[in-house]
Amino acid sequence: MLLVLSFILVTSSVFAQTFESMTDDVTVTAVITEDLNSTIEVSPLNVEIYEEAIVTVTIRDTDNNPLSGHYIELVAPDLTFTQPTQASNSQGKIWIEVYSANTGTYSITANDITDPALTIDIIDSATLYVIPVQTPFLLEEPTYTKGLTNTLFWSSIGSGYQYLIQVSENSSFSTIKNSSGWIAGTMFEFQNLENEKMYFYRVKAKNAYGGESSWSNVRYSVQDNEAPVISLISISEIDGIDNVKWESNYEVTFTYEVEDNLSLGNVKFYCIDSSDNRYECGNTTSNGNVYTTVVKLGELEQDGINDLFLSYSFCVWAIDSAENSSQNCDITIDIPKWTGGEEEEPPADIPTTVERIIREVIDNTQVIMDELFGDLDNYELQDITTTTTVATVTFGLGSLLGGLMYLPAYLLQFILSLLSWLGLRSKGKLSGYVYDSKSKEPISQAVVRVYDENRHLVWTDVTDSRGFFKLGLDNGNYVIKVTARNYKFPSETIFGKADYPLENVYHGENFSVVNKVMPEFSIPLDSVDMSKFEKVLTTINSRFRVIYKIFSVVFFVLGLIFTLYTYNINPNWFNFVIILLYIPSFVLVIRGLLKKSLEYGVVTDDKGNPLSDISVGLRDNEYSRIVAKRNTDGKGRYRFVIDKGNYSLEILDTKYEVVSIEEEKERKLSDGSVLIALDTVIRPIKVEK
Repeated sequence: MLLVLSFILVTSSVFAQTFESMTDDVTVTAVITEDLNSTIEVSPLNVEIYEEAIVTVTIRDTDNNPLSGHYIELVAPDLTFTQPTQASNSQGKIWIEVYSANTGTYSITANDITDPALTIDIIDSATLYVIPVQTPFLLEEPTYTKGLTNTLFWSSIGSGYQYLIQVSENSSFSTIKNSSGWIAGTMFEFQNLENEKMYFYRVKAKNAYGGESSWSNVRYSVQDNEAPVISLISISEIDGIDNVKWESNYEVTFTYEVEDNLSLGNVKFYCIDSSDNRYECGNTTSNGNVYTTVVKLGELEQDGINDLFLSYSFCVWAIDSAENSSQNCDITIDIPKWTGGEEEEPPADIPTTVERIIREVIDNTQVIMDELFGDLDNYELQDITTTTTVATVTFGLGSLLGGLMYLPAYLLQFILSLLSWLGLRSKGKLSGYVYDSKSKEPISQAVVRVYDENRHLVWTDVTDSRGFFKLGLDNGNYVIKVTARNYKFPSETIFGKADYPLENVYHGENFSVVNKVMPEFSIPLDSVDMSKFEKVLTTINSRFRVIYKIFSVVFFVLGLIFTLYTYNINPNWFNFVIILLYIPSFVLVIRGLLKKSLEYGVVTDDKGNPLSDISVGLRDNEYSRIVAKRNTDGKGRYRFVIDKGNYSLEILDTKYEVVSIEEEKERKLSDGSVLIALDTVIRPIKVEK
C-alpha cells in the first residue's frame, strides 16, 4: 500500500525545496517557507519626519553565502517607499529608501518572492524611529524696541535647516502681519512696524526633506519711535544776589515736564561750564511727569576770584525704555551784575580785584626776597643767579634727553590727545594703551577683558601693534583684566596714577562710565622675566621721574624770580643775559596757549539758529560712498579731518533739505591731512498732506 504523507517542514532555507524519499512504499514531501539566514538592516535608526532611511536586505543560504538573483517584497506598514524591482547583487544585497510624514516606531520585514508560486518569509526584521524636527528657541526680546524695525534672533538647530518667522498683532497669530519666508539664517529684521504697537513673534524650522517642526515659544515687544518731550515750566527769580555778592547756599529752582509716549527711563539735569562741559548738579525730585531741580549757587562755576559769571546754561536729558533720548539745552539764567553801589562801574582810581591781588603778590615777593638776600652784594647775587640758571638749564637738558628714551610714550600721549581734540575718536568708547612697565614700549596681542559689577564678561579686545585697544561700554561700573604672554597684571613696580610721561595709570581698580564718557587708561604690565633688582630699579625710576618733574618746575620758577629780583637790584648786562636765557621757555609756553585751534563748520536753520544733533556725512566722490559721519554738537558745530581727496558734504538727516553750503575751502594741516568745516544752512522738508 502506497502511503503519501505531505507536511510542511520548518527548517532553514532560502527558497522552496521539495524533498522526496522512498522508503519501501512511503513517499515524504517537505516544503520550506521560512528563511532564518537572510538579514534586514536599516540606517540610520533615527530619522526626522520626511528624512529617508536606507533598508538593506541581504539574501544568504544555509552556509551564510550571499545569493544573487533573488527578488524580495518589503513589508513596512505606514512607511512610504517604492517596492524594489531589482534582484539581489553578487553580494546578495538589495537597498530600499523609506520615510514617514509622521513620528513613531516602525517595524520593517521582507519576503523572498523569487519563486512566483511560493512566498518565503524572512524571519529577521528591523525597527525605524521617526522623530520630530527640533523646535528652535526664540531669544528674549526687550519690552520696548526702538524705532520702526525689529531684529529677531533664535537658536540654531544645526546645518541644513531653514527657518520661518512670523509677526502678528495678537498672541494667537490668527492674522499674520508679515513673515520671513523660509530662510537659512538665525536672524531676521521686520520693517515698517507701527509706533506704540505690541507685536508677537514665533519661529519654526524645516529640514532638508521638507519636514517641519512645531512653532517655537512666543516673544513680544512694543515699538517705540518717539523720544521724550522736555518742556520748561518755570525758573525761580534771583533776588538780592549779584555776581560779586552772593551766597553759596542760595537756591534756584527749575521746574520742567518730561513726557514719553510709552515708558520713561531716566532723567538727568546738567550744569554747563564755560568750556561747554556738562556735569550733574542740583537735587532733582519728581511728581509724575513734573520734575523739580534745586541748584545752589555754590554748585555753579566761578571765575578766578570766586565771582559768578553773568550767565549760566543748563541742560535736561531724558531717555525712555527703548533708549530714545532727547535733551533741552536752552535753559539759562542771568546773574545780576554788581554795580558797586550807586555807580555803574568801580571808580577808575580804585584798582580792580585782579590788579590788587597782583600788586600784593609782587610786593610780598619783593619783601621776602629783600629779607633773604638783601645783605648780599652784587657779585654774590650774580653767582647765585648763575647757579640757579645752570641748574634750570641742566634740569631742562636732563628732561629733554630723558624724554628721548620715552619717545614712543610721548607720541602715544600726543596721538591720543590730538584724536580726542579733533573729535575723531568715537564718543562713548574707552581707548587705552598697554605697555611694558620697564621699557615703556607698547605690548601687542594683549587680551583686554572688561567685567561688569556682577563679574560678567561684557567686552573683549586685543591690543594692536602699537599697544592700543578700544572698548565700547554702556553706563555702569566695570573692572579691567589684562593678560599677555610673559607679562603679569597688575604691575607691581608702577604705583599711583602717573608714570611720567604717561597719565591715568590703571592698576585693576573699579571704574564707572557715566553718559558713555570713559577715561583713557595707561596700563603697565611687568615682565615675568624681570628680576627683583630690576623691579626695585623700575619702581625707583618711576618715582624719581615724578619728583624730577616737580623739581624742574620749582627750579624754573624760583630761578626766574631770583633772576628778576637780581636784575631789579643791579640792572647790568650780565643779569640781562641771564634773563634772556628764560625767553625760549616763555615762547614755548605762550605758543602753546595761543596756538590756533581747528575751526568748526556750523549747521544752522534759515533763521541763523544753530541746530544740534544733525547728522553730517562726507562722501568720497571717486567711489560714491560715505566715508565719515559727524553729529553737530549743542552749538551746531562739526568738522572733518581726513586724507586729501575729492569730497562732497551731505546732510544725512532725511527730515531736512539743504538751503546753502559755504563755498568749498580746504585747510591743509601739518600732517598732510585736510580740514573740512563748511557752514551749512538747512530747513525742514515740508510734508504735503
